[in-house]
Amino acid sequence: MKSFVYISMMFALCGCKPAADSAWQMSSRLSFDGYPINWQAESIKGCEQCEFKKERLLEPDGVSDVITVFQQGQWRAEHRQSHQARIVFENGAHFLLVKTREDGLLELENKHAELKIITKLAQPFTVNIGENTYDAVISKFEEPRSDLGLSDPLPVKLDYTVLKSQ
Repeated sequence: MKSFVYISMMFALCGCKPAADSAWQMSSRLSFDGYPINWQAESIKGCEQCEFKKERLLEPDGVSDVITVFQQGQWRAEHRQSHQARIVFENGAHFLLVKTREDGLLELENKHAELKIITKLAQPFTVNIGENTYDAVISKFEEPRSDLGLSDPLPVKLDYTVLKSQ
């Protein structure tokens, strides 16, 4: 009976491993198998089943450059340079508004999903939306200063990367 219990525990422990693909890592930038992703390249070193889709979106606040990575045909990651103060997740279904706090940290929120995250530039953070988990990092965020007295506000500049955990 003891051996049955030990064997059962071993099988249970073997099943307790992270679901995330350890080849993908998010730090101050996204890497695959230890190599930083070059968003200007046409492929990802070591990921033969990955492909890039590059888009330029004309939006009311300016042009957004979006590079999406599909792995085995599924949405996996995205790098976006935008003029909107929001982080968009997987096909635009969810988003987080971004603003700078008085202490210099970044506040991310979605009031509809009751999400609020405090972070800083180049610091990865995790977002759980429904059954999906995303790792993200903001590499650049510039808001127009209100003390400039301009009649037309300057656009926001937001660069970020999102990775869908699996």
